[in-house]
Amino acid sequence: MPAVRPRPRLCHNGWRMGTAKSNAPHQPRRRVAIPALLAVVLFAAGAALLVWWSSSSPLGTLEHEETSEFSRIRIRRDGDIRALTFVRDNGQEAVQSRLRLTAPHRLVSAYARSMFASYLYQPQPRRVLIVGLGGGAMVRFLTHHDPQVQIDAVEIDPVVVRLADQYFGVRTSGNVVVHTADAFRFIETTSNRYDLILMDAFLRPSDATDTVGVPTRLKTLEFLGRLRQTLAPGGVVAFNINQHDSMADDVTAVATAFGHAVVYRCPPAANKVVIATEGGLPAEDVVPARVAALDARFGGALSFSELLANRE
Repeated sequence: MPAVRPRPRLCHNGWRMGTAKSNAPHQPRRRVAIPALLAVVLFAAGAALLVWWSSSSPLGTLEHEETSEFSRIRIRRDGDIRALTFVRDNGQEAVQSRLRLTAPHRLVSAYARSMFASYLYQPQPRRVLIVGLGGGAMVRFLTHHDPQVQIDAVEIDPVVVRLADQYFGVRTSGNVVVHTADAFRFIETTSNRYDLILMDAFLRPSDATDTVGVPTRLKTLEFLGRLRQTLAPGGVVAFNINQHDSMADDVTAVATAFGHAVVYRCPPAANKVVIATEGGLPAEDVVPARVAALDARFGGALSFSELLANRE
């Protein structure tokens, strides 16, 4: 029986914001106009996180609204924070991505920071796959803090791809390639092998998705097995799992497919990040030994000691 490694601890999040930068994305004028085993707001057919808000919640001023084939999408602005949200039929908005305009490379969302606990298991990725682009927060973070990595970002919704470019400054450029594609087919057909895969996708709930919008076909053990084959030797995959009634089943699915799973909390969000590796977990003392080097390398942009303290 595959094991989920438990390590209960508590800690607060100590994220530090950066100083203003001059390379923030331009600010366009206001316009008015994501399946059987893994409800991981994770991977959709390539569409992207979820923190649900009622329509009356203070998410900021509406800058843009658009309905695509896949989702109803809003761009909101609150001070120097811009957010991309998905809207449910009942009016609730799922905050997928946040951008601090004065420090665009900083990770504003707790779950996005927790996704990089994956570096504790693979500290030197050369090729990274991000499934679910959204506002491109993880793309911006990587291009700034680990600029040598080659990034493939897969997003099924061409409207999201366009809005990520227009409002969040994320597009194909340099070492980043944005693929407008179904993630299931992309992973099925790619010949690339990735050192790190970040699974974060969402679609509007429908008959083809579970109740939080994760495509059912991407939650099958078959898909998880194919995902494992897409990892390079020593590769790591991180799944963003949104809070829902079957979260434990999702963790079990990952543990079954990979033989293990490590769970990280994302305080103050209710999401959890599940990490699995291509070849088994490192020895118990290896991960803590990497913390100091990673803290120094990322220069305060992330506290890996605090990420590790959130391991369950």
